[in-house]
Amino acid sequence: MFYQFTEVNQSSKSWKDVSFFAFSDENYGSTYTMLQYLTYRVMVPIVSILGVLGNAASILILYKQGLKKSSNILIFALAVADSMFLVGINNASLKVYLDINFPVYGYYYAEDVAMLLYVTFHLFVLLETVGKVASMILPPLIIVERFIAVFFPLHFSSVITPARIKAAVAIMFLLGLPAYFFYIPMTKYLYTLDIVRNATAGYILKSDSFAQDAATFGLISEIYATLCGPTCVCFVIVGCVLIAVRIQLQVQKRASLSQAHLSTTTSKANLDPVNGKTKEAKSKRTTKILLSVCVVYSITGSFNFVSDMVLNSQRLGIVLGNIFHWMSIIVLCINSAANFLIYVALNRNFREMYKKLFCSCL
Repeated sequence: MFYQFTEVNQSSKSWKDVSFFAFSDENYGSTYTMLQYLTYRVMVPIVSILGVLGNAASILILYKQGLKKSSNILIFALAVADSMFLVGINNASLKVYLDINFPVYGYYYAEDVAMLLYVTFHLFVLLETVGKVASMILPPLIIVERFIAVFFPLHFSSVITPARIKAAVAIMFLLGLPAYFFYIPMTKYLYTLDIVRNATAGYILKSDSFAQDAATFGLISEIYATLCGPTCVCFVIVGCVLIAVRIQLQVQKRASLSQAHLSTTTSKANLDPVNGKTKEAKSKRTTKILLSVCVVYSITGSFNFVSDMVLNSQRLGIVLGNIFHWMSIIVLCINSAANFLIYVALNRNFREMYKKLFCSCL
């Protein structure tokens, strides 16, 4: 299939050579098409809507509680990052670009409308990229915070302060920007005439530098993805194991003490006069919630990067490789949507506040 763009080249070029978004002329069957449709048109939007609503409730509740505790700041930041990713992955402008004139992609509209759609496309990409990177590198920060809380409880308040956590969170989000800035020089926008269709349209094409040196761009992208992906996942898994082992050893040590001694120590040292619960119990509950978030992250993150690096199209073929890729996208969306359920299930105060928020909206 060949198309001539008058402002690109005087000779015909393969659409595959100039289009940034690849496609295949082959027909892989109705089952393949149905799975693709279910992924992008049904599963991803449904999970994303539920996730954004849940994360929005979390953000509102945490904001009302106040962002004075490090754990609240981290959960708040993770909810924001997850929401950004869930909105960005549902790139409405890209759906318009890919679907309207398939397989000849383009914004077949007036020039100003096409440009607006292209700008909107980049806004969605920005949300998806920054949100995904931040949601991948925030859990290691959570592990560091909980590691200090469990292993060095006496120094926790002096080392982990709200100001330091907020600064660290801001850096996590800023680290997502290079991934987006790296994406920009890979594409170029062109509004020109499609001679075959005799219609003008806006096209998202490969930039000249990307077309000439795609391997270098691919290598840099893979290195960045590895640092933000498998490296962070492994760090979180190791951290979860160490913290879990430490907590179990503490439980066994306390079990060996006499009940009288344990009660005396607790009542004198750790009693919280506000609600009668010990500070230690609160810390355990917070650790349980944050570790649960990290465990879900470890499982979904591991599947995502195994599917991208091992179960890919190069190894399994286009059909099976793409199916695993679609599954990994759904799993990532589930990860970004599942944290709200963890908060509701493990935090009674959060659950009560959610009920009040839900009832007030009715």
